[in-house]
Amino acid sequence: MKAMKWQRLVFAGMISAAMLTGCQTGRLGAPGEPRATPATMETAEKAEHEGQYVVAAREYMRLAATVKSPQKQNNELRAVEALIKAGQSAEARSLLRSIDVTGLDSSFQARKRIMDARLLSLEGAHEKAIRTLDEAAKARNLNPSLLADIYLARSQAEQALDNPIGAVRNLISRESLLVSKETLTSNQTQIWNILSALPRARLASERQLTGDTVLGGWIDLALTKIDNAGNRQRLEDALAQWRALNLKHPASESLVGSMTKSSTDIIGHIDRIALLLPLSSPYAVAADAVREGFLAMDKANTNKDKPTIQIYDVGADAARIPEIYKTAVKDGAQLVVGPLGREAAENLVRNGGVSVPTLLLSHIDDEPTQPALLFQFGLPPEQEARQVAERAYLDGHRQAAVLYPQNAWGERMMNAFVSSWQRLGGIVVSSQTYVEDQPDQSETIKQLLNMNYSFARKERLEKVLRARIPTERYYARPRQDIDFIFLAADAPRGRLIKPQLNFFQASQVPVYSTSHIFTGKVDPLHDSDLDGIIFGDMPWMLANDPKTQQLRQTLQSGWPHARSDLDRLYALGMDSYAILPQLNRISTETGVRFNGVTSGLSLDPAGKLQRSLIWARFNRGAPKLIDNSLSRPALELEPAPAGR
Repeated sequence: MKAMKWQRLVFAGMISAAMLTGCQTGRLGAPGEPRATPATMETAEKAEHEGQYVVAAREYMRLAATVKSPQKQNNELRAVEALIKAGQSAEARSLLRSIDVTGLDSSFQARKRIMDARLLSLEGAHEKAIRTLDEAAKARNLNPSLLADIYLARSQAEQALDNPIGAVRNLISRESLLVSKETLTSNQTQIWNILSALPRARLASERQLTGDTVLGGWIDLALTKIDNAGNRQRLEDALAQWRALNLKHPASESLVGSMTKSSTDIIGHIDRIALLLPLSSPYAVAADAVREGFLAMDKANTNKDKPTIQIYDVGADAARIPEIYKTAVKDGAQLVVGPLGREAAENLVRNGGVSVPTLLLSHIDDEPTQPALLFQFGLPPEQEARQVAERAYLDGHRQAAVLYPQNAWGERMMNAFVSSWQRLGGIVVSSQTYVEDQPDQSETIKQLLNMNYSFARKERLEKVLRARIPTERYYARPRQDIDFIFLAADAPRGRLIKPQLNFFQASQVPVYSTSHIFTGKVDPLHDSDLDGIIFGDMPWMLANDPKTQQLRQTLQSGWPHARSDLDRLYALGMDSYAILPQLNRISTETGVRFNGVTSGLSLDPAGKLQRSLIWARFNRGAPKLIDNSLSRPALELEPAPAGR
């Protein structure tokens, strides 16, 4: 199977991982917090394995509080690593600075430098990260596992600097330090993923330049695969010849032998992509926004060997999805993007199955029958509600109130927030529904804040005093046990509710929300009523630096829906194109994050792409990024490299 030749997309670096940070660092497992169960290493590692990285960080910090040095610093460093995996670089950086390794074994200083380097890479400072790793490697008597970590981090930084051969060299050096069969297999898979993603011309050029027999053997193997793809017998003969010439090469027999099978890589050489969208349906406007974003990225990709895009209108009948999918594959599609929407995606997985690598534009509840071929990418509101819980927890809050609409969407948001909040150890002290088409929410808010108790107290005082107390002279106090309010609302409802919260003496209670609170267009005249609300959204919606503006102008020229809520679907289309050549890597390398315009994207064990939002606060009617470093230029277009 030929290597994908269009993998280097039109973005030089996409979004800096520094854009994944949010508010100031709060408390992780602070002393005195209520603890329902004792902290255990098993709990922490289980949470980390499940992708619950903030929970894992909390558990590691709870463990750190129960032990003495050096076990304390060991758990603190593991908490930093979990926060890095969560995309919470500000919190990870703050915690890392606080870890005192003075007087400890040199391995602790090396580990701290490795974490520092990983954070530098997340923040886009890859060259500085490599220098930091070089310093870490100078420590005396480092054990093999730490040296292996240094080579792995160097490899990732080299890849980010568009030096794939440098990345492979580091992985080759790393292999000599590995012991377990599992890590050896993973390391070779990473080597193969890097090389198989390179155009043949670049491989041939690098082969001429290298005198390293191991690296040369790997490149020869990649060239053998490319040159004989499509003819199984010829490929088998060529691989046999490669084995004869490379008897001492470390490439495993299982890896080499798998190359004659129909699917060696998750994503291999792609000539044709099918894009399945409901263009003639009630969701046509949304589908069109996704299509425009996808095609804008394709247009910007100047690689002459890029895949052909074939668009299929799946219409309004979700039952037809499996049939249309099969037609697309029969027409030659080697990769499918779509369908868009939960019902259509679940219908495909449940009734038709997938036969080629497929990126669903939704998250589904069904268990896929071909999980290795299936990826899920969408904008589910529940994902944002869970991130509000993490953001508030990291900001130091522990007791929440929830205000949500009395409908199915509101129930989904409330349930997602509460389940995540409680798993983090937070407490929901009050929750209340509101009716969306009701402008006056005073009774609802009074119940949420327990103001009725305060007004009942006023009545009791009047009876004791035998005199009426004017309401305007009575200071009614809201409950004092609320750290913050999670408000599930769109912009029109938020504009009505936030002033009423202020009226009922809750103006100083932090209010968190999701991207739904922002229309996508800066509108100080109408959005001044949202002042103070903290919300998470895409970099594409909040980053206003000159390069982002230039990118918008380049890609969205003439698109009538720019600066509206449809921009989020446009961004979904952009990242759906941009992430395709990265799926191999993020599915095989632990903790790898793809930084796109929708957010930092990581893959969970279920094959779902999880987004890490950036955070802003309404100030004078306009969203202001909470982390000022996010305003720096982060997006850039560049020509794609020449193909084969």
